[in-house]
Amino acid sequence: MNMLPYLIIGGIICVAALIGTIMVGVNPRDDEYEKKSGKHFTNLSIIYAVTFIPALILTVVYYVYF
Repeated sequence: MNMLPYLIIGGIICVAALIGTIMVGVNPRDDEYEKKSGKHFTNLSIIYAVTFIPALILTVVYYVYF
């Protein structure tokens, strides 16, 4: 079974989510965003690190060994 289309779709979704997050961070619409931005940035960074980095590593491992 060829997993390449699923990996491409997953990668596009991850990149789109990252771009959307950055756009919201640059131009927030919430008036109190500045007060909460440090906590938001930390939470989003943890979420991306926990999901995107292992997914990228596992994708490379999959293609190297399988």
